[in-house]
Amino acid sequence: MPKVNVAVAGLGRIGKVHAEITFTRLENARLVAVMDVVSELANSVAEKYKVKAYTDYDALLKDPEVDAVFITTPTNLHKEMIVKAAEAGKHVFTEKPITVTSSEAIEAIKAAEKADVKLMVGYMRRFDDAYATAKKKIVEGSIGNPLVFINIARDPGAPPGWAQDPRLSGGIFLDMLSHDFDMARYLMGKEVKEVYVKGDALLYNEIKQKGDLDVVTINFEFEGGGYGLIHGSRKSVFGYDLRTEIMGTDGTIYVGSQTDPNLAVGSKDGLIYRGVQWFWSRFYDAYVLEDAAFINSILRDEKPPITGVDGLRVVEIAEACWRSVKEQRPISVRRTL
Repeated sequence: MPKVNVAVAGLGRIGKVHAEITFTRLENARLVAVMDVVSELANSVAEKYKVKAYTDYDALLKDPEVDAVFITTPTNLHKEMIVKAAEAGKHVFTEKPITVTSSEAIEAIKAAEKADVKLMVGYMRRFDDAYATAKKKIVEGSIGNPLVFINIARDPGAPPGWAQDPRLSGGIFLDMLSHDFDMARYLMGKEVKEVYVKGDALLYNEIKQKGDLDVVTINFEFEGGGYGLIHGSRKSVFGYDLRTEIMGTDGTIYVGSQTDPNLAVGSKDGLIYRGVQWFWSRFYDAYVLEDAAFINSILRDEKPPITGVDGLRVVEIAEACWRSVKEQRPISVRRTL
């Protein structure tokens, strides 16, 4: 069986997940190298999987054994790393969001097109069984014409330090809610036309000081008809909380609930449901399928299921959200490519 030789650049929490999946779960991929600017981290992960360790990204890209790179670094580094990988002839999987700005995203997309390499953006919820089934049922017409998308997303706590700075991460709209923007486009099968946002930093002083928000509500309208509502919060005291509804002319689909069936314990005190503390356990299988889809797109020479343009559309929505917050009015989403 042909295999794609993979390197993972950036060994924070998500980078380690992709390295583990590539090494242990993908039959048609081979982990050959890892890279991180922290030498101790690069060496420890490399030793675990018996692969090459790099602390310099340019040196990694010169490795002739590497066919594809997983970019799992802070968002503000993505554009330059995507462009360099493309110029080196390496296929690219980048974690979400694709970049901090739409202009950077366009530069990355054009670099991949010029080099004729694959570029895929990591929105793993598309590969989750519940969300994939919801999409299938919508396409089959199970709820008629989809009219309304409603989503609640609450993380257990504040993000890492760099992610609290919107100049580096894109802020709550890109660092956190870009998943929800992608799901809105994916499930409804329509582009977002206009957004109107209310939000503030009500939970964490450090987030407020960096100029980001931690509680937001986004009303939006789809092209071709339909409406949406996304509520996001950086705090959920009982754990990771994700719920989605799609209402159509003939029914409604629900994904997730407060009585999440991941685990329930019954005793004399009653029935107690326990959700998940973080998204690793909720979406691990989706990450596996996502990574497999990227590898298959290379081997089959097919367009990746989540393209650079998909990533760009999310950035465009986030930019409109920031304008809406600052100008306190509805803002049309501007297409840049």
